[in-house]
Amino acid sequence: MSYALIRLINTLFQVFSFLILVQVIGSWVLAARVRLPTWAYDILRAVDAITAPVLNPIRRLIPSLGGLDLSPIIALILLDLARTVIVRALLGIL
Repeated sequence: MSYALIRLINTLFQVFSFLILVQVIGSWVLAARVRLPTWAYDILRAVDAITAPVLNPIRRLIPSLGGLDLSPIIALILLDLARTVIVRALLGIL
């Protein structure tokens, strides 16, 4: 049971990290003005809505540098750090 919880937490962090990467690539595609089907825009809007609560506070703290948004990189680092702390705490408890 305890290791199942740790695997679940790891999976959730991996999925969220993947969504951040999808959001980054989607923003590049939109910036390049590539025409996408309607469903692709819907997916990108949903991914943006999911990742915005994590990325927007970082964007407020660290503005973009000449059009380069560093918030996804910082978010990925912070997510990995949080995952490590949570998993080690659970391993210590269990």
